[in-house]
Amino acid sequence: MKKKLITKILSISVAGAVALTPAAAFGAQTEENTQTESAEAADEAKEVEDLKIKTETQELTVKNQTGYALTAGELEDASDETEDAKAEDTKTEDTAETTEKAQGKMLTVTGEDGTEHVFKNMDPDSWTEPVIYDEYGFLYIKYENKDKKEEEVAETAEEKEWGESLTMYLLSNVNVREKADKESKSLKVLSTGTEVKGIAVAPGWIKVQADDITGYVYHTYITENKEAADAKVKAEQEAKAQAEAAAAQAAAAQAQQSQNNYDYSQDQGSYQEPAQSAPQEKYEVGRQQYDDCDGSGHGYYEITYSDGSVGYEEY
Repeated sequence: MKKKLITKILSISVAGAVALTPAAAFGAQTEENTQTESAEAADEAKEVEDLKIKTETQELTVKNQTGYALTAGELEDASDETEDAKAEDTKTEDTAETTEKAQGKMLTVTGEDGTEHVFKNMDPDSWTEPVIYDEYGFLYIKYENKDKKEEEVAETAEEKEWGESLTMYLLSNVNVREKADKESKSLKVLSTGTEVKGIAVAPGWIKVQADDITGYVYHTYITENKEAADAKVKAEQEAKAQAEAAAAQAAAAQAQQSQNNYDYSQDQGSYQEPAQSAPQEKYEVGRQQYDDCDGSGHGYYEITYSDGSVGYEEY
């Protein structure tokens, strides 16, 4: 009897242990999941700090929209470039252009991976609402100038070839230029919505292939988003239709106004009276002499003229 009791107790203990094991495992797993979710939430809640740039007149806050940490160095004069860089600049054909590009301030921004991004030819004292953002691995700072016009400056870097081409679309009627330079020769003008192949990227420019040409399009005029390009095409078509309708309405209004102001007396000029000869001068057709009967020898002539009038002439 004692042996049976011990056996039953052992069976209950084992069953209890087996029953508790999944619950314990589930509790451990739940705790692990909670910790993972908390860590992910913490990462999502983490915000990168904005850049602080100290200029000659202010401490400028540049809103960081890159999604990763950046550190801004001290502003430097462009003239502080290395002698090797200056020597290299003097080798360019356009010395005046080189001199112009050497003006302004220079800023080095370092990414969290240690990559340095160098911005040149800047005048941050005149900036308002500056924002730094990343596009295809290059950094840009956009801002409003003193005239409240939006401008941007791109970092100085070498062109990067893409391993595979990207299907891209134009957001405006744009020039495809021979070089990544606004003053470069235009190879062709392509219309809004045109599909092109992006093959490389340079600061401020996308290198594209389209039809039989290869050239550069300014980066703000091109996108991978076909819906955005289609929306631009539609907007242009609607604007064109509205402009044509407005022009037609204006032309109709002008025609109506012209009709209202028309001098209908001019229409009478379509019927012309027969031409009349110029009136001739009257001439004498008859003369009758009348003497004064006083012996004086005086008298007068009664003269009849061609127009029937009568005149008198004394003698």
